[in-house]
Amino acid sequence: KCINNIIIPGGTRMRRKMVSVILTVAMMGTMLAGCGSKAAEQQGSTANTGGESVAEKSNDGKDTAGGDNSYTMFMRNTYVDWIKELKWYDAAEANTGIHVEYVEGPDDFNDVYAEVDQRIISKTLPDAVMTKLVQTNVYGPQGAFVDLAPYIKKYAPNLQKYIDDNPDYEALVTDENGAIYGLVKESPIFTDYLAYRADHLEKAGIDVNSIKTVQDFTEAMRTLKAHYGKDNPNYYPLEGRENPIRFAAWFGCPSNISSEESNGIYVGHQKDGSLDIMDDRAYTMVETMKTWYDEGLINPEFAANTRTEGDWEAAMINGNGTFEYDYYNRAEWFMANGGVDADPDYQMGVMNMFQDENGKVLKGTSSCKYNEECVTAVNAQCSEEKIKTILTFIDYFYSEEGITLANYGVEGESFETEGDGSKKFIVDYAKEEATPEGEKRWSFLSDRFTVCKPVDNEAFFAWNSPLIAEAAQRINTEENMMESYNIKYTAEQTEELSNLVATVFDAEIAGIVSFVTGNKEFNADTWKAFQDEMNSLGLSRIEEIQLDAYRATF
Repeated sequence: KCINNIIIPGGTRMRRKMVSVILTVAMMGTMLAGCGSKAAEQQGSTANTGGESVAEKSNDGKDTAGGDNSYTMFMRNTYVDWIKELKWYDAAEANTGIHVEYVEGPDDFNDVYAEVDQRIISKTLPDAVMTKLVQTNVYGPQGAFVDLAPYIKKYAPNLQKYIDDNPDYEALVTDENGAIYGLVKESPIFTDYLAYRADHLEKAGIDVNSIKTVQDFTEAMRTLKAHYGKDNPNYYPLEGRENPIRFAAWFGCPSNISSEESNGIYVGHQKDGSLDIMDDRAYTMVETMKTWYDEGLINPEFAANTRTEGDWEAAMINGNGTFEYDYYNRAEWFMANGGVDADPDYQMGVMNMFQDENGKVLKGTSSCKYNEECVTAVNAQCSEEKIKTILTFIDYFYSEEGITLANYGVEGESFETEGDGSKKFIVDYAKEEATPEGEKRWSFLSDRFTVCKPVDNEAFFAWNSPLIAEAAQRINTEENMMESYNIKYTAEQTEELSNLVATVFDAEIAGIVSFVTGNKEFNADTWKAFQDEMNSLGLSRIEEIQLDAYRATF
């Protein structure tokens, strides 16, 4: 299971600390609802509740029920709102002649997936649904979702070529019988950035280029603490939110996996909360974090795992922090959301990756290519014509024209082609993203779910402020980022992992926090006892399951 970070506006996210539990809702013995069921019957959704059939509503208001130029789709309501604002999406519907009528679900992700369960039971599935891969793997074979594999071959040549050219994708979405019950969207591949107040470092006499190792970083924080903390008891050089155990990559001890070994909790945590406590360097990480805590270099609430997102944001904006390690565009977010207003000298920067004592780059953990929580499945009761319509629309985004449209827009309006064949945006990121809610805009934030489609990572990061675009070009390289893998688990493995990961991960975090804050004595003996305790809770078993699944997947 891959992405455990669900991105929401402003570069923030909602964390998923446990893998998806295999769904056990029993399938009804009766047939599921056909396509185009009435909105008044679609229990739990928040849109199209005026009694009209969703299939009866289209852009031109004509009755399209049973037609081949539209379909209905259940999706998270926030995503629907964003889709309605996208100029390139309107162009896609115009180019394909296909209109998607969205049935809005809840805003919370867990509620969205729970409503999919409910709709299956109550026989109110629209033509297509936003679901997650674990749901399609359960409900597809039971008859709720159509096996798309034969229809893709028949009606979606561009998508079929993509599947053929990407065996990792094929392995992920295809079951042991060759069926495809859900199509997974691509997501941009990114790592977290260590951002800093450039004006703070300059005023404290610190050259950012001199900070190459974690040891250098610690010394820089000591200098900052002496400079800014002398008269400000609320100042801590390193600020953050929620889980503070996110620095393993800085020490070379994140969780990892290969065909030979599995180390640490990888499932759901190959990017965030990634840590291999059995690596000797994990001891060094905890020891260093304890030093930060004891010397007041890290916010104590952050170290204790009690720091809220709002408190963290306020501290960084008001000058009570200098460094923050978080989502890739947070440096720009602080610039645009009060930093400059609080201090006219306010200027954020993004650091390079740390190096070890031998000058080797310590790679950051990264997100996965495929987002298993943004999956499109099709109601098994749809006619072949309706399935063809759905796949025709999706297939467009795997064509050269569709890929360009979704990642760059319309030539002459949002981008132009340079002499060397490269594409350059000619609309302003800041202006477009600041367009009032509900108004049409050019926006290419591919971390949002609009439709299953490939992602042009270069375009995604170019569609950012100059600060972030430059940082991405400098940092997002193979030298700097670990590869993260979408690993396919069986139903039995998922069921076993769901409880083990939740228990062990939380225990790991709580134990390390206790060491860092001094609530528990930290030495070689207590650390060894902690490792043994985690294995007894199931860490070693988690590693076994992960390794078996990796080998089966790849």
